Amino acid sequence: MLIQPHDLYPARAGRAVRRPIDVRSPGEVARGAIPGALEVPILNDEERHEVGLRYAQDGPDAAFEEGRARTESDMTRRAAAWRAAAEEEPSVFVCWRGGQRSELAQRLAGHPETPRLAGGYKALRAHLAESLIGSLERREPWVVTGATGSGKTSLLHDAAGLESLLALDLEGAAEHRGSTFGATGPQPAQATFEHRLLIPLLLGDETRLLLENESRNVGRVHLPEPLYETVRSAPLLVLEESLDDRVARIHEEYARRPALSRGETAVLEDLSAAIGRLRRRLGAGPTERMVAALHDACEQGAWHDHEAFRPVIEPLLLDYYDPLYRKATPTDGRTVLARGGREELLTWLRNEALPSPA
Repeated sequence: MLIQPHDLYPARAGRAVRRPIDVRSPGEVARGAIPGALEVPILNDEERHEVGLRYAQDGPDAAFEEGRARTESDMTRRAAAWRAAAEEEPSVFVCWRGGQRSELAQRLAGHPETPRLAGGYKALRAHLAESLIGSLERREPWVVTGATGSGKTSLLHDAAGLESLLALDLEGAAEHRGSTFGATGPQPAQATFEHRLLIPLLLGDETRLLLENESRNVGRVHLPEPLYETVRSAPLLVLEESLDDRVARIHEEYARRPALSRGETAVLEDLSAAIGRLRRRLGAGPTERMVAALHDACEQGAWHDHEAFRPVIEPLLLDYYDPLYRKATPTDGRTVLARGGREELLTWLRNEALPSPA
């Protein structure tokens, strides 16, 4: 029994029809994960490598025996996990091309009524990529812009529950804030990043799309071209906040909160290194003064005091980020739908993101 990718992820369905059970190896998943999938490999990376060598040397029958011998001790556990997942909710087995591995997992799980995905992950990825232009064309796009530290991502999250509006967090999907100081953790593979965007775009039935102004590259991943063109051309909502509010927000997001989760020493090292990378742009004197001010604030135990970090943050905003923002986000020739503080833009969104009259 097979199910096609477009039947698993139908446009405007709200969610996938079935939960994927991904039986690819961890290495394959790392190069492109399926959001929401249960990942229980039929072969781990070492097993897959050895089976592949045997296949190349002696053919498919020998490779099958190699795989059976290597996985025999753990296959009962893996099959039980597949069976439990299939019984818990409607599922579908997925491997690379929808062939032997998913068929074997289906048989070992003893769940023939749980289908395999035709064409496997490769066909699913093609279906998602092909859906992007249509997903964008059926929505009216808006882009939130504003200087660094104005709270664009927070506004995006606040708007996420509004009816008829899909608020798509590009930086959240990339696990990066899109700046020199932007890393929030190990970034996903490019394919995984794209899936995190394409699936909600395909499945949602909203008529409006809210995005944050973003460059083509978000850390080491990049926006798919049609999505990037939408970001660069859609009407703007300009978020305007005071310098004091921006300093406080940057301190919270880049210093205080990371220090609580990762430790002060690690965050101090990361911030010092990031400032050092700006030496060529800002000059030796300014970057050295900022690093010195950063160490002074830390030595005073002032991680919770944004005023102690002002000598570091304010020059970064005024001398580095604000000029970049003005250069990268010209409003000439682009429609500005609204501008103002967080509450003003939220009010505008609440009024405008209502269902269209029937």
